Amino acid sequence: MKKVILSILCLVFASSLYAQTKTEQSKLASDMRTMLAAVTDIQRAGFYNNKIGVKEAATKLIKSLDSLLTTDPTSYLPNDKADAGKFAKKREQMIKLYAEDLIVSIESENIEDAMDNYSRILNECTSCHSRIRTKAWK
Repeated sequence: MKKVILSILCLVFASSLYAQTKTEQSKLASDMRTMLAAVTDIQRAGFYNNKIGVKEAATKLIKSLDSLLTTDPTSYLPNDKADAGKFAKKREQMIKLYAEDLIVSIESENIEDAMDNYSRILNECTSCHSRIRTKAWK
């Protein structure tokens, strides 16, 4: 009887760990979709010269970056890419820096600098995805 109870407890514990990992992954996936929407909104607002829209979208992007810092990369990366978590965290810092600079550039009406910051944000996103998701690209 003790073995049965112990087996059930181990099963419950293991399933709760698995559920925790899935929760982290789904939060990260949701935040990634939010980041994609924010980047798209920045571009759309820029096309229509909507300064408020650019600032709001950049702020939305900054707010959604936190899951890159709080999510354990080993929970969603394959074993051969587990060290890429440091790379992702550095990309997060750079995206935040460029998004904040984008807001400042828009407020000072420096459109060339704003476009450069937007381009740098896209480069940071692409560099991370191309390194971590190489199997998806092949």
